[in-house]
Amino acid sequence: MSTAAVAKSLGVSRRTLMRWVDQLDLELEKNELGHYQFSEEDIERLKQLQNNPTGTPTPANEQTRKGTITQMVSLDENKVDFLTQRLEEVERKVQSKADGVVSYQLLQHRREMEELQSIIKKLELRIEELEQEKLSKKQEFGKDPALVFDQTKAPAKPSRRKGLISSILGF
Repeated sequence: MSTAAVAKSLGVSRRTLMRWVDQLDLELEKNELGHYQFSEEDIERLKQLQNNPTGTPTPANEQTRKGTITQMVSLDENKVDFLTQRLEEVERKVQSKADGVVSYQLLQHRREMEELQSIIKKLELRIEELEQEKLSKKQEFGKDPALVFDQTKAPAKPSRRKGLISSILGF
């Protein structure tokens, strides 16, 4: 039977059927055009796997995606132990790296805090100096410091005509 006919009889798409063939490593014959030809044995095997992919009864409430074939894989105990040890080693390395990053961040925050504290101390000193200056000026001029006049002369305003000419000529 052709791929399309087998897919139709199983109620799946051709892509799903070809995925099953790849997953199960089925060796199929090809016709003169290079298309797969399924034998009755191949079709029966696919039907069995479609109905019961793992070879064990499935619970009624378990939902599997249509077109999925799962195979049971047996693992060697040595491989499992080796993988478990590797996983624990990687977890230790990750934990160590995370601890290092946190330590670095704490040191960086401590430096920043010390810098901010030194800036605050400088600001406090400057505020005290300004308050001292203000008190000394107040005592120097008496009770009313508003009578102090600035001794500098105000700059002369440019004439309107000169401003107009410079704006036109771009001076």
